Amino acid sequence: MTQLQTDIRNHRLVSGRFGTITFGKWGIEFSDRHSFATLTDTPRNATYTDGIWHISQGRWQTRLHTAQIDPTTITAHAQFTALDDAPLQDAVLRMVFDKHNIAHGEIAGKSYRHRDSDKYRLYPISDTRDVRLVGTDGSEIIITLDTFDGAGRFAPYLYLRDRGDHWIVHARLLPVDPVDHVWLRWANRFFTLSAPGPVARALWDMPGGQKMLWRLRERLGRHCPEIQAVPLNTVLAGQTLSLGVTCRFL
Repeated sequence: MTQLQTDIRNHRLVSGRFGTITFGKWGIEFSDRHSFATLTDTPRNATYTDGIWHISQGRWQTRLHTAQIDPTTITAHAQFTALDDAPLQDAVLRMVFDKHNIAHGEIAGKSYRHRDSDKYRLYPISDTRDVRLVGTDGSEIIITLDTFDGAGRFAPYLYLRDRGDHWIVHARLLPVDPVDHVWLRWANRFFTLSAPGPVARALWDMPGGQKMLWRLRERLGRHCPEIQAVPLNTVLAGQTLSLGVTCRFL
């Protein structure tokens, strides 16, 4: 039987191995219009002090608990509590797997090989309850989104993404309609241009606008210009968003 090995420190998965498949740097992410808070990458316009995240449009308290609960299973649970009334574009539990020795990934009944497309294959959990990664040796990793709470303003999604040398899986909370704000942006490595709020809202509300612009760059991948509409909803002070996933290694 293939052995699952994990290195979990302070409730965060640092690294792991299942046979020839390696994985690691799991954590949480969340963002508003101007800030990006993360435990696995470089935060932008965000600082973490005395257990509190300070981002541009509010303060947040987060909790992450990751554990190997049996020889073949890892669970992770995240909470995001607003300390101020604060707009939010998403809240994420992030899992990363090295692409080597993984033959393909599966989501919503579709199979994908790693092409470094950087496409966010994003589905609501009404369309898919799990993401699967299939090893070249026939082993299988199944990630399920088991629990969630969007405080009535956010809905749960799963996505599968092939980027660089990794497969990236997110359990993600995204705003539901009617949204409080729409951020229409064009970004590149030098600058970000944003449409005025009334213009962004008008384009969002026109027939077909939401379907066309909603997270356009994410859906089309790296060859699409960095143009997309990102909705935000306000989380009231004291409200908590949460996500819980189970990762089984078979």
